[in-house]
Amino acid sequence: MFNARAPTAPGARSSVVLRPPRLAAALLLLVALLSSAAPQAVARDNNPYQLITEARLPTLQEQLTRFWMRHAEPGEFAGVDGVPIRYVALRHPQARHAIVLVNGRTESYIKYRELAYDLYRQGYSLYLYDHRGQGFSGRLLGDPQKGHVQAFDDYVQDLKRFHDQVIARDGPPARFLLAHSMGGTVAAGYLARWPDDFRAAALASPMLGIDLGRLPPLLARSIAWLLDGSARLLGRESPYLPGTGPYEALPFADNPLTQSPLRYRLFRDTYRAYPEVQLGGPSARWLEESITRAAQTVAEAGRIRTPLLLLQAGEDSVVRADAQQAFCRHLAAGGHPCAGGQPQRIPGARHELLNESDAFRVPALTAILDFFARHSSPPAKKSFSGSGGRATM
Repeated sequence: MFNARAPTAPGARSSVVLRPPRLAAALLLLVALLSSAAPQAVARDNNPYQLITEARLPTLQEQLTRFWMRHAEPGEFAGVDGVPIRYVALRHPQARHAIVLVNGRTESYIKYRELAYDLYRQGYSLYLYDHRGQGFSGRLLGDPQKGHVQAFDDYVQDLKRFHDQVIARDGPPARFLLAHSMGGTVAAGYLARWPDDFRAAALASPMLGIDLGRLPPLLARSIAWLLDGSARLLGRESPYLPGTGPYEALPFADNPLTQSPLRYRLFRDTYRAYPEVQLGGPSARWLEESITRAAQTVAEAGRIRTPLLLLQAGEDSVVRADAQQAFCRHLAAGGHPCAGGQPQRIPGARHELLNESDAFRVPALTAILDFFARHSSPPAKKSFSGSGGRATM
C-alpha cells in the first residue's frame, strides 16, 4: 500500500498545481490504491463464510494449534473385529448441528485442523475419525505402512458404530455427513443402508470409480485378486500393488492432489510431525475390494434418499468423473436426484477440494455450507386430511 503525504499542513489550503507529470503520478497512485483494495472486496464477496485464506493461513498456525488443543477431545471405540478406531470430537457449546467428516485413503483427522476451525466457526460441532488401517487407528498388517482392508464393508460398519456409539449419544438434533474421496464411497454405502441417520450429505471428489488410466477396472481387479490370492497361498500378507511401497513425500510439483503449495507443505509437515499416521501404497486386497465396492455403490445409489450434494473436481486424476455422473443418474432414477440434478463441477480443481487453493476450496466449502444450511430444518412430513383430502407438506 502506498502512503501519500499531504503537501501542506493539515487544514491549510494547498497552492500546488497538478501539472501533467504530477497529474499522471496522482492518477497512477489512485489506480494503485483502488487495485490494492479491490481484491479484498472481491474476496469478501466470494467468501461469505469468511473461510481461512492462503494469505492468512501462515499467521494462523499457532492459533490453529491452540484451537485444536482446546477443543479436539480424543476418543476410541472398537470397530469390526475389535480394531481400535480413534477419533476426535469438537463439541461446540452453542451448536444444534453437527458435521461428521469421513476422510480418504492415507488420511488422518490431524490433517483437517484448518477445515475443523472453519466449520467450528460456523457454529457446528465436529466429529472426525480415522479409518481402520490408517491414521491413528489400528493397523491391520505386519507392515503398518501398507494401506489394507479385508472387506470394504468393514469401513461402513465402523462408521455405523461411530454414529451409534459416539455421535448419536451426544444427541445433536441435525447431523450432516461430509466425505472425501474413499470416504465418499463409505458414506454412500452407509446412506444406502441407513438413510435417516443424517439430515444431508456432501461428497467431495468421491471415489465411485478409480482412475486406472488405460487399465480396465475388470482387468485391474483380476490382477489384484491373483496377487492377493497368491500371497495367501504362500502364507503371506497381501502385497503392495506393483509400483507402490512405504510412505513417500512426493515433491509438490509431482502431486496430483492440490494446487496450493502452502496447504501441501503444511500437510507434509503434519505427517512429518506425526510419523505414526504415515501410510504408503495400497495392498492388492484393498484395490480388489475398492473396485468391487465402488461399482456396487453406483449400482445401489437409487436406494439413497438422503439429500445429497456431489462436488466434482474438474482436473481430478485420482477418481473417475464418469462414475460420479452415473451415480447421480442412479440417484435420480430412484427419485432423489443429486443437488442440481448432477455433479457440481469445480472447474480447474484437483482431487482434494477441501485442501485446494482458495480459488477452488472457497467455492467448494461455500456450496457445502449453503447446502447444509438449506437442510438445517427437519423435512416436512406429509399429512392427509381424511379420505379424499389433499396432501399438505
